[in-house]
Formats: sequence, C-alpha cells, structure tokens
Amino acid sequence: MRMPPSPQSLLAPERRAKILELVRHDKSVLVKDLCVQFGVTSETIRKDLTLLEQEGHLIKTYGGAYIQDGVKNEIDVSIRKMLLPEIKDAIGQRCASLVEEGDTVFLDESTTCLAVARHLLHRDITVVTNSLDIAQVFSDSGQGKLLLSGGELDRKNRCFVGGSAEDFLSRYYMDKSFVSCRGADRAAGITDGSAVNGRIRSMMLQRAKQRFLVLDHTKLNKANFFRICDFDAIHTVVADAFPDTGWWEFFRQRGIQVLESGTQGG
Repeated sequence: MRMPPSPQSLLAPERRAKILELVRHDKSVLVKDLCVQFGVTSETIRKDLTLLEQEGHLIKTYGGAYIQDGVKNEIDVSIRKMLLPEIKDAIGQRCASLVEEGDTVFLDESTTCLAVARHLLHRDITVVTNSLDIAQVFSDSGQGKLLLSGGELDRKNRCFVGGSAEDFLSRYYMDKSFVSCRGADRAAGITDGSAVNGRIRSMMLQRAKQRFLVLDHTKLNKANFFRICDFDAIHTVVADAFPDTGWWEFFRQRGIQVLESGTQGG
C-alpha cells in the first residue's frame, strides 16, 4: 500500500494547496508554523503566500496570512497586531483621554484595547482584563493596579476564557468598559467570532457605568458568529472613520455618542 507523501516531500503546488486548506480552516496561518510543518525555509513560505495572495485566496501580512471569510473567523493575535497599527494607536490615544485618575477600567483581549492600554501607563487606575498581552504591558510599567482573570488559555487570542474567567470577572463592576468586536452591523448588532470571548465582552459591558465600543472601519457592516449585544447597550463609539454615512444617523437616533480618533492612516 502506497503511503501518502509527507509534508516535507510535497511539490510546491501541492504545498500551496495544503497551505490554502489550512488557512481556510483556521482563518489564519503563521510563517513560523508553516516552516516547521512543511520543512522549508521562511523565504519559501513567504513566496507561497505571495502567490496565493496574487491569486486572490488570502491576505498576506508580516509573519503570516489570513482570510476574512466565515462568521466564526478568529485571526491569530500575532497577525492582528500587524493590522492597521496607526489607526489602532490613534483610537487607543482617544480612549485613554476619556479615562480619569482613580478609574476602574475593563479592557478586553482585542488588539485595539491593547493600544488603549499602552496609552494608560503611568496612570493611577485599576485595570481588569483577561488579556495576557495587556497584563504584560501593565506589569512592565510597574504602575497602577492590575487584576488578571484566570481560566482556560485561548492561545490564538492570548487570553483567558471559559467558566473560571467569567466567574472571576463577574465579581467586579467598572467605571468604564472598553470593548471591541469582530463585526458591527445595524441589523445584527455587535458580534464576535467566538462565543467564549463574546460572553466575556457582553458581561463586562453589563457591569460598567460607561460603556465604550472601540473599533476601526473594517469591522463595520459585518456580522459574525456570536451576538455580544445590541447597540442600545453602548453609550459611546470610538472609531477612526465611518465611510457609510448612514451610521451617523443610526447612532443619533439611539442617543449614542460618536468620537472619531482623527486619523486617516491605513
């Protein structure tokens, strides 16, 4: 009986087909993981990803590639950190300006909230989060008070999820919650790619006096797997821009404050 070829012995077209299968299943792939799996150099993998991008199959970024298809789309956090860094930094700076000394603040595991965290260093505040990266930022700064949930480790998003995380976070009430999402749609509401992260976002919005939705324009007019909440649960939206002017009237009708970060970067 003939054995199937090992990943290391595949021809280039076969390897690219396998890479495409992986990215369609996992929604994102990392160059370093593909190098190990297929036994080839990072240069070879980057050439494969470039060709697949040229054929319209995926979007290549530094360190990997991703696709935007599917309502359960969860892109690896190391890739998300590379997307729209200037825009996220501007959103983070705008959000940080809304935080006052002595506030208790929830930050979710999104890379946008990671940008918020970087602008909150050296502030006398208490931060509650389930994000390993945000915890690291505040740990390194040596300022403020940090409460990090435990729970099941979601390696793809570098955060804690599940019953233990939800139980821990349910004990606290915040002055302000900053929450992002995977999609915002006027009909579907505010949605996430996973139920476990979506439940935590929903919980922390319910436990805050002031509730902020933070997102960039690429999240607009998209609906994902899990509904976090309706827009009525949000007090303020902080974003870089709203290309669809219908959003302004939508927010006005619901009494939702809109703050733009003031960047046109890409």
